[in-house]
Amino acid sequence: MVHANYYEVEGSDPLEIGRALGLQFGDKIRGYIADLEDVDDAAWRRARMLLQQTEKYFPEYVAEMQAYADAADVELLDLWAVAIEDQLSLDTSERCTTVVTNEGRLIGHNEDWDPDASTEICILKKRAGRATSLELYYCGCPLGGVALSISSRGHVQAINSIAHADGRNGVPKHVVARALSDLRFGADDLGGILAIPRSSGFAHILVDRTGQLTSIECTATQHRVTRPEMPFVHTNHLLDPVLGQRGLVASESSLHRYKDAAAMASQSVNVTSMMGLVGDQSRGKSKSIFNRNTIARAIVDFDKQTAHFWLQRESGKGWVRYSIDFLFKPE
Repeated sequence: MVHANYYEVEGSDPLEIGRALGLQFGDKIRGYIADLEDVDDAAWRRARMLLQQTEKYFPEYVAEMQAYADAADVELLDLWAVAIEDQLSLDTSERCTTVVTNEGRLIGHNEDWDPDASTEICILKKRAGRATSLELYYCGCPLGGVALSISSRGHVQAINSIAHADGRNGVPKHVVARALSDLRFGADDLGGILAIPRSSGFAHILVDRTGQLTSIECTATQHRVTRPEMPFVHTNHLLDPVLGQRGLVASESSLHRYKDAAAMASQSVNVTSMMGLVGDQSRGKSKSIFNRNTIARAIVDFDKQTAHFWLQRESGKGWVRYSIDFLFKPE
């Protein structure tokens, strides 16, 4: 059994993947573009500036988006504005909770956003040449990699939003997330990616195929890379005390979700217990780990080489299991 909102695209290279995604999701993207009424002239200028920065450092991703735009019959700048819409407005939404335990071999992730976004997220499997990935995919984020992704290049990445106060002209966090989702196992690329100027930042939780955990907290101007002990929990506030000086005050929701997940996680957790953890509603609809904004959930089990996904839009199906054996097969 798979979800009704499960899609597969295949191509010999990223440009073919871009075209396939543009054909698959073109109707949705055209609808999103039609809703960009609140983007004013200043926001369009910012969008162009951020696109220029992205093309400078990641021309291959801009080429992929151009292929998507051509296939969807939309303008690249319009597609780009949809992809980075939260960079063009004062969006302070808090998104997501991630737990890593069992020596990096079990990962739980809740994807939180506005409840209306439940119809905008799906499960996507991509085969680009020799690379395969499986992810929670937002139809309005054409590059992907901004929720939870599993890649044959050797990593699982979970993304948490971070409330930070700094900003600058640079590459948006969405593009950095895609770059880190493409990180090759054993490659020494992390430092180069993090050296690129960013306009904003996420928390990136990376677990490689051996279970090694790397936590990367980014603001626009600073970042911190750590190899934390497990069990490890991240929500939407900065854990690093130095970076925290550039953060905004942690919300009650983020603090409660962090505290509760940390209390429930242990060194050894089975999948059933992890399902209970990411399904915890003990603090009500707004402050629980599983709250009114939770639109998708994922559990990645290295030992069974499976990923379990739950979609709010298909909640009647419960958890659906997918193979991730490709994660353990070097390209």
